[in-house]
Amino acid sequence: MRVILRLDPVLSLSIEDGGTESITSKSFYKIHLKRYEAFVYEDRICFREGLSYIAMQKIASVLEKYSLQQGYAVTVDPLVLEYIARREMYLETRSKLGNELKSRDDKLLARFEDFATIVNQEFSRSLRTQQMWDAFFMTTMKKSCNFSVPGSGKTSSVYALYAFLSHQSLVKRVVVVCPKNAFGPWIDEFDACFGCKRQLNLFNIHSSKFTSSSQRRNAIKYECGNANLLLFNYECIKSFESEIASLIDDQTILVFDEVHKVKRINGEYARSAIEIAKHASYAVAMTGTPIPNTYQDIYNLLHILYSEEYDEFFGFEASGLRSPTEATIQKVNSKLQPFFCRTTKKALMVPDANPDSVIPVGCSQQESAVFKALFNKHKKNKLLLMLRILQLESNPQMLLSSIDLADYRYILDEDLPASEIDYADYSEDMLSAISRIDVSTKTQQCLNLVKGLVFQNKPVIIWCIFVKTIQNLSALFEAAGIRVKCIYGEVDLAERQGILESFKRRDFDVLITNPNTLAESISLHTVCHDAVYFEYSFNLVHLLQSKDRIHRLGLPDDQYTQFYFLQSMYPNLGSYYSMDEQIYNRLKEKEGIMLQAIDMNRLEKMPTSEEELNLIFSQLF
Repeated sequence: MRVILRLDPVLSLSIEDGGTESITSKSFYKIHLKRYEAFVYEDRICFREGLSYIAMQKIASVLEKYSLQQGYAVTVDPLVLEYIARREMYLETRSKLGNELKSRDDKLLARFEDFATIVNQEFSRSLRTQQMWDAFFMTTMKKSCNFSVPGSGKTSSVYALYAFLSHQSLVKRVVVVCPKNAFGPWIDEFDACFGCKRQLNLFNIHSSKFTSSSQRRNAIKYECGNANLLLFNYECIKSFESEIASLIDDQTILVFDEVHKVKRINGEYARSAIEIAKHASYAVAMTGTPIPNTYQDIYNLLHILYSEEYDEFFGFEASGLRSPTEATIQKVNSKLQPFFCRTTKKALMVPDANPDSVIPVGCSQQESAVFKALFNKHKKNKLLLMLRILQLESNPQMLLSSIDLADYRYILDEDLPASEIDYADYSEDMLSAISRIDVSTKTQQCLNLVKGLVFQNKPVIIWCIFVKTIQNLSALFEAAGIRVKCIYGEVDLAERQGILESFKRRDFDVLITNPNTLAESISLHTVCHDAVYFEYSFNLVHLLQSKDRIHRLGLPDDQYTQFYFLQSMYPNLGSYYSMDEQIYNRLKEKEGIMLQAIDMNRLEKMPTSEEELNLIFSQLF
């Protein structure tokens, strides 16, 4: 019996002088090869489409290993061997090229200079050398990640990629999938990069001229032909997956901005993103915070960019990335390192911000009593304890309402489980203590601080977590005669843009917002240089992104940037305890981990929320 392994067009096994039963009935086949099977005919076995070259190598190896003992001869068609060799060489070549680009190998310098010359001709602004190398990296690699820190100019580097390729008549459009908040910055950055040298032809899936899903669907099909920038948000790609996929061809640059939005494995948005990306010749995945908690976060990202290559080159199982060993971490970083660029603000010479101004706030006797009661009530549930203390420090009246999951789902990287819902159920003494707190000492300190800044003619951003806190502070500032506006989730996109433009014109003095609404892609560094952190959690992503609204590329060398952190203090064992201080210290430690990881050219791994909470309350337990 003779067995021939062919590739025409899928991998198949032809059996001469015998039937497939003589192979499929054997134990070696059932153990090692059946998993790859698609169809079995009388004289031929067809394996699944899309097998990696590694799977093909394994099939050939198993057949050869058992051929002698089973009494058949195996012939592997040269086309199979050629395909395996070509795929292996392709991935190794791309990996080698990525490392050469990151080390700025001498043999690439002439190509880089030609690239930079064309970009400078096409652009109306100048890029920093580091940004130009990031753009050259993305252009040369075709599919890559940009993990540069927030505020370092990732959007400009993508437009440099577009400028070069469109100058060469290789692409016509940029399709961006991003949070709705980022639509405005992508539009603004196009104008800033190209000025009068190139006209923006925009397709915005959330344009006010579309009033229904059917209108949007038809517009994607029939009105996108001349658009050079097309903007979609992550929530819409599931509904319009096939229509968006039809736009992605070899003339398109596909960008996933803030790609950590689709990190949940098997999530609906992630599945749509992976499917859409299969059609892309040029693709970029962007995030300033690639690994907040677990190496699982890169699983979807790599499938978006390299769905065909993932199994054969990366091959990391999702379960193995959740709690990887140090050996696995080293392997992940070694494999991934050639496929991403990462630039810090220091490399771009953004002027350092001033040292943080940490403002301790001594709490009143009533607040201390409520704090102690909250500790006793929730000490076995640290998450609820944290949430309730945040409420106490902000507006104690919030303690009288049950926990609303919608208010807290953005505090942590993980979803807050339904079992964590807490119902307000307090003693009479507790209720009496809460009723005696008119305005919290932290709120009063915030009011005093901001009054002083406004008196110096300084616009201010105040960062909060709770919507009720934003509304409460807004009412207090208005009562004090301070011009204030608010942005939070319920404020629609058009109104947000209007408020931001009004803030830039100095029509009002204080903007109050929260990170989950405004921490991504918005640039306010031309008008505001003071930010007050009234409420904050241990979510490092939110801290870094919120800071980068006012501390980012484009600041003059002599420009100061000041961040203020209010910290409530409670008596504790003859000293004091501050949850704010503990959270702040954790944030600084994690920021240090991130910067060290960048210096070591690897991806950081951050602690889980449970580990964070244990550390924050360790002094009290």
